[in-house]
Amino acid sequence: MINRATPIVSDLVLLGGGHANIQVLKMLAMHPIGGLRITLISDQPHSPYSGMLPGYLAGYYAHEDCHFDLRRICEKLGQRFIEAKIIGIDPVRKKIQLENRADIRYDCASINVGIAPKSIASLAPASAAKLIPLKPISQFLAHWDRLIADLKAYQGREPLPLALVGAGAAGVEIAIILKMLIDHNDWNAEVSLIHRHEFLVSAKDRRAQSQLSKTLDAAGVKVFPNTEVLQLQNNGLLLKDDQGRLHTQDFYRVLIATQAAAPPWFKSSGLPVNQDGFLNVTEKLLVENEDALFAAGDCIHFTPSPLKKAGVYAVRQGRILEHNIRTFFTRKSAFRTFRPKKDVLSLITIGDRKALVHQDSASILRWMWPTLLWRVKDSIDRRFMQRFQAQTFPVKPSHFKPVMPRPKFTLVPEDWHENTCGGCGSKLAASTLMPSLHKLTIPQEDSVLLGAMDGEDCALTRFSEHRLCLQSLDQFRAFISDPYIFGQIAAQHALSDIYAMGGVAKTAQVGLTLGPATERIQREDIFQIMSGVLDILTQSGASLVGGHTSEGAELAIAMAVQGEVEPKQILRKQLTQAGSRLILTKPIGTGVIFAANMLAQSSGKLVDAALFSMLQSNKIALEAIRRFNISGCTDITGFGLLGHAFEMMGRNSGNAVGVKIVYREIPLFDGVQGLFARDYSASLSERNYQSLRSVLSSDVNPVNFPALFDPQTSGGLLFSVPSGQTDDCLQALHQSGVLEACVIGEVIDQHQIIVL
Repeated sequence: MINRATPIVSDLVLLGGGHANIQVLKMLAMHPIGGLRITLISDQPHSPYSGMLPGYLAGYYAHEDCHFDLRRICEKLGQRFIEAKIIGIDPVRKKIQLENRADIRYDCASINVGIAPKSIASLAPASAAKLIPLKPISQFLAHWDRLIADLKAYQGREPLPLALVGAGAAGVEIAIILKMLIDHNDWNAEVSLIHRHEFLVSAKDRRAQSQLSKTLDAAGVKVFPNTEVLQLQNNGLLLKDDQGRLHTQDFYRVLIATQAAAPPWFKSSGLPVNQDGFLNVTEKLLVENEDALFAAGDCIHFTPSPLKKAGVYAVRQGRILEHNIRTFFTRKSAFRTFRPKKDVLSLITIGDRKALVHQDSASILRWMWPTLLWRVKDSIDRRFMQRFQAQTFPVKPSHFKPVMPRPKFTLVPEDWHENTCGGCGSKLAASTLMPSLHKLTIPQEDSVLLGAMDGEDCALTRFSEHRLCLQSLDQFRAFISDPYIFGQIAAQHALSDIYAMGGVAKTAQVGLTLGPATERIQREDIFQIMSGVLDILTQSGASLVGGHTSEGAELAIAMAVQGEVEPKQILRKQLTQAGSRLILTKPIGTGVIFAANMLAQSSGKLVDAALFSMLQSNKIALEAIRRFNISGCTDITGFGLLGHAFEMMGRNSGNAVGVKIVYREIPLFDGVQGLFARDYSASLSERNYQSLRSVLSSDVNPVNFPALFDPQTSGGLLFSVPSGQTDDCLQALHQSGVLEACVIGEVIDQHQIIVL
C-alpha cells in the first residue's frame, strides 16, 4: 500500500516576510496543525532584519547574518514559498492577486509586508536619480552599493555633498555610519542631516537627543533642524527653514528616511485603512471587519492605540499573531489581545561598534558605556536571527533525514475517505477536474480541430503535409514548492526536446498526479500548475489539447509534446565534423542545487538563479543559431553534460568522432562549486557516471569532475558549429539574450572522450 501524506484541508497564506510572519511560520511548523498548508509570499527571497541594517552598512555583518533567507527557511520547515509581487487582495473571494501570475486562494491570511518612505512631494525633471529611499531595504542596498562605488571612484577636488532627509532612528544611524565610512576610507565627501523637527528620533528622551547631537557634531555631520524639504531640483534640494526662508542646497545624492507610506494596494483592494493608507487593525490583530485576515508590523494602524513604526512591535506581535491564527483554525481557545508597551527601548548604532539607548522612560541601560551597549545589542540581534537560520553543514551528512514534529491537532475529518485505489480508480473526479479547466484560458489554434475542452477521447489535429512530426514525453516529481513555477519549468523542459531537433512546438498533453487533499484544494492546485503550463505553452505558440489526472503519494507531472519540422531544418544528435566547436547555452548545476535544497542547504539566491535559467526557453537559442551550420544538437537533461555528449558520439554514422571538453570552461551557477566541495550531489549523478565508466579514463569521475555528471532540469542546448562560425554564432546568441552561451570544447577525430 502507498504510504500517503496527511491530506491538505486548509490554506494559510502569509503575505510578506516581515518579523511577525516569520515567527508565525516557525511556530506553526514546529507545532503543526494536521491538514494545514502554509504558503509564504514575498517579492524578495531575502527579508532584512532592520535592527542589524546599520551594522551591515558599517561592515560588521555579512549579508546572511542579517537577512532571513525566506526560501531556505520554508524549505527547512517543509512549507511553500512563492516569490511574487502582491498587487491586491479580494477578501470576499479570499484571493491574493499577484503580478503576472494566477491568484492564490486562502482560508486565512496574514499581512506583514514592507513599507516605503513618503516621497518628496515635488520632483524636478531628471532629478529622481538623485533620490535613494531607505525602504524597501532590498532596493536601498542596491543603491547603497552604487553610492559606495561612486565614493571610491570620485577624484574631484570639491567634496561630494550627500544628504539624509529624516531624523528618526534610521536616518540618524545611517548619517553617522556614512560619515564614519567616509572618514575611515579618506573619501572626499560630506554628509548633512535634514529634518523638520527640533528633536532627533523623538521629543521625550532629552538625554538621548543630547548624546546624539554631540555624536553627529563629533562625526562632522551638518544638521539642518526645523527644515522642510519642498522640492528635489536638478541641482539639489529646495529647503524652507523655521523662519519661512527658502534656499537651495546642492546635493549629489539624497537618502530619504522620512515618515512611512503604505502599499497602495491596501486602499485599491477596498481594505479598511486610516488617512495615511495603513491597515486598520483591532487589538486581536485582525483587519477591521474581517474574520479571516490578520495583519502586523509597520504596515498596520493599530486602532486601539496608534504605534510608532518600529520593528520591535512586529517582533512582539509574532506570538499573539500565531496564537490567534492557530485559534482561527482549531477553535480551541479565545483570541488574545496585543497589548503594546507604552515605552519602546531602542538601541541606536552610532558607529565604531558603539550604541546609545533611546527610551521615553528611565532605563538602567542608559548608564552603560556605548561599547558595552553595542555588545548587548549585537548579542540580542544575533540570537534573534539564529532562531530562523537553517543549519549549514560543512559536509553533506551521510544519513540525514529531516524529521518534523507530529501534529497534536488535525483539521482532517475523522471520516476522511482516502483514495487507495489503483488503475482508473485513482483518477480525480470530474467535479474536481472540470471547474479548474473551465477557469483556464486555453488559446485557440487553427491546426487543432478538437482539443482539451471538446470532451472527445482524443485530440484531433491537422498539420502541414510537407513537414515532419516530432513527438516527445517527459515526466518528473515536484522539486519546488511553488506550483505555478513548477508548471512553467515542466513545460519548458518538455518543449526543449522539440527545439533540440530544430522544430516548432504545436500541441501538448499534461498528466498530473496530485497528493491527497480536499476537492477544493486539488482544484486550486490544478489551476495553479496548469496556469504555469499554459503561460509557457502560450509563449511558445503551442496548444493544450488534453491530459489526465490522478491521485498519488506526491505531486508529479508528465507532458507529451508534439511539434513539426521542415526536413531541411531538422537537427540530429550526431556529430559529423572534427574541429567543430562545442557550445553550451546554459550553466550547469541544477541537479546539485535542488539536491542540497532538499536539506535546506542551498541559499535562496542560488535557487533563484537556477529557477531563472530553467525558465528560459531554448527556443530563443534555436532561433539564434538556425543560420549556422549546426551539427550534433541536443538538450542537456537527466543524463548530465557528459552523458548527452556521449550520445552525440554514439550516433555518428560516418567517420568515428569524439569530444574534448575543457572542464574549467563549463559555466556553473555561482555557489555550485561550493556544494560539490561539501559532497552534495543529485541521486542520479553516480548512476550517470556508472553508465559511462567503461569509456572514461580513471581520472574522469564525479570526485574530480562533478559537473559532468550532474543531471539538469530544463538545461541548455549543446551543439557543434564549424570553428570559422564560432565567434559569429556566440555573438548571435549573446545578442538574443542567451548570455551564458560559451565554447566548452571541440569535436575530435578519435572516438573517445577527453576531459582537460
